[in-house]
Amino acid sequence: MRTRTRLTRALAATAVALTATGTLATLTTLPAHADEVRPAVGGSFAVVGHGYGHGIGMSQWGAQSRALSGQSYRTVLDFYYPGTSVGNQPDRTLRVGLTAFANAAVAVYAPSAAQLTLSSSAEKLGPGERLVVAPAGDGLAATVTAADGSEVRRQTWGGTVSVSGPDGVLLQKGDGTFVRYDGTVRIVTGAKLTVVNDVPLETYLRGVVPAESPSSFHPEALKAQAVAARSYAMSVLRPQALTDICDTTACQVYRGEEVRDRNGVTTWSTPASTNAAIAATAGEIRTYGGQVAFTQFSSSNGGWTVTGSKPYLTARADPFSGPGAAAGASVADWSATVPAKTFDAACGNAGTATGLVVTGRDGRGDYGGRVTTAKLVCTGGTVNLTGTRIRQLGGLRSDWFSIVSAVQQRYGALGGAQGALGAATSAELPTPNGLGSYQHFAGGSIYASAAGAYDVRGAIRSEWARLGWENGLGFPTTGDTRTPRGGGYFNHFEGGSVYWSPATGAHAVRGAIRAEWARLGWETGLGFPTTSDAPTPNGAGWYTHFQGGSVYWSPATGAHAVRGAIRAEWARLGWETGLGFPTTGDTALPNGRGFFTRFQGGSVYWGPATGAHAVRGAVYDAWAAQGWENGSLGMPTGDEVWNGSTLTQTFQGGTLSFSSTTGKVARV
Repeated sequence: MRTRTRLTRALAATAVALTATGTLATLTTLPAHADEVRPAVGGSFAVVGHGYGHGIGMSQWGAQSRALSGQSYRTVLDFYYPGTSVGNQPDRTLRVGLTAFANAAVAVYAPSAAQLTLSSSAEKLGPGERLVVAPAGDGLAATVTAADGSEVRRQTWGGTVSVSGPDGVLLQKGDGTFVRYDGTVRIVTGAKLTVVNDVPLETYLRGVVPAESPSSFHPEALKAQAVAARSYAMSVLRPQALTDICDTTACQVYRGEEVRDRNGVTTWSTPASTNAAIAATAGEIRTYGGQVAFTQFSSSNGGWTVTGSKPYLTARADPFSGPGAAAGASVADWSATVPAKTFDAACGNAGTATGLVVTGRDGRGDYGGRVTTAKLVCTGGTVNLTGTRIRQLGGLRSDWFSIVSAVQQRYGALGGAQGALGAATSAELPTPNGLGSYQHFAGGSIYASAAGAYDVRGAIRSEWARLGWENGLGFPTTGDTRTPRGGGYFNHFEGGSVYWSPATGAHAVRGAIRAEWARLGWETGLGFPTTSDAPTPNGAGWYTHFQGGSVYWSPATGAHAVRGAIRAEWARLGWETGLGFPTTGDTALPNGRGFFTRFQGGSVYWGPATGAHAVRGAVYDAWAAQGWENGSLGMPTGDEVWNGSTLTQTFQGGTLSFSSTTGKVARV
């Protein structure tokens, strides 16, 4: 079994197991200290998680589940804000910043047949008329148009104009839809206008509670939301600013009293259920130490609350908000596929994102809890990130997530413990180079990297291990695969391939030698490799032997196959130390006369009637000058023979004689 330097870290089984059908199953708990290396497989991350939002304070789905179980709203609030007390807040005006209208101009309409009043003057905006307000120096410029588009009047104000009416004020958003607000709407000049809704607190809540919790929730859950929203608003007041609170998730969502589409048809209005919850809890807040409690809340904490900034915002198990606790909850458990390029912006100068390494969790609940720290693996290095930052970049529902283990996905697809790999014999671990992860099993191993997650088994795995695992041939790019015509198995890797057959064993083939073998038909051409690639004895190149021949490579000649009787003759003459490296593969002669292969120091020709013989030097040049095998000499029929200073070689049509004394060749 392979020894890893990190085995001593005693990891539990990591990640998500897959059922035999490939569906996601429950993740096992991961120790909070364990690094989880997750390469982007296929250019994306498969992510599962729990909860929606920051998880601090009240879980809205938890409140629903508790209400359905019979808990009152005060009991719900006691759990989520322990140590707080019931208090009272008289109704008062709240200044709500309307962020959707912070533009260069604001369009205002009367929502009904009643006129609007502009500031404290007698000016009115009638039904069907449109008021557009824009900055003008230190003041505001206004244009009023009739329903037919004709201009009614222009006017200017100082730095602020207030608009009010008996049925509220209708503002048009940039997308053409409308929102009706009760109370007064103030428009304050600036590079971008500040639009403020001055509205009674209790009226404000009518636009908050149904925007934050489904109006179909149990009445006690809606009451809990009303008290939490009222308390939150009073705890974040900004008396020195232009507004007390905003209308987005940066504060709490406020939708006004009514939303209308482009045609003026109402598409949303404050529901009776939430209005009743607000009225039933009128003025009720939560306090702590004589101050209004900072009652943060989120959609779902997934089963554990998160420590916040106040003593009563504590981390504790919340089974009422966990997976399956509340009927209809779709956010306690979730999954997502996130493209790796989503994180490229965080790589900066470090390139593009290729993986994530979770380095820290809070230790609470499934997967080891929420992600606290992580490293983004980029093509040019790593970048440290928080779990919150990963959530933001990836558009995840919460920072309580786990990147699905590609190793476990592959394991499940292969049948898990009942499949060919059998039971696990190690935990899932990061590879020493930090670029992938692996796990050993009784019948092999699975390695995951940016190339994918693949199984490596048997003798192929042993050969890969001998060559240095992923530091030798790189990560696998295919699983253990049967050759197309049977007879053996192979794995492709980033840096080559390992092929196995019962007759030859397992051997690696890589680089240009592999490319030439592939060109000739892989194992259906030269057969299976009988050696792994190895350097030639003279150190000038590399070779691999196959069942049907050899492929030799050098920088000067490239990779070429040599086989059959030609290979035997070349071997007899000393391989590459005799005729040098091959410069061509074996090539057929016309009319079926035979084959030849050229080498750096000559050629070997073979014919069925003549056998294989090497021709080189001055004899080779003289033979070539008379037309090679097509000339009168025909094919060589014998090897070169030295007699003193004279070399002779026979051909079908005669003999050539070379004198080392004169340096001349003669036909004899």
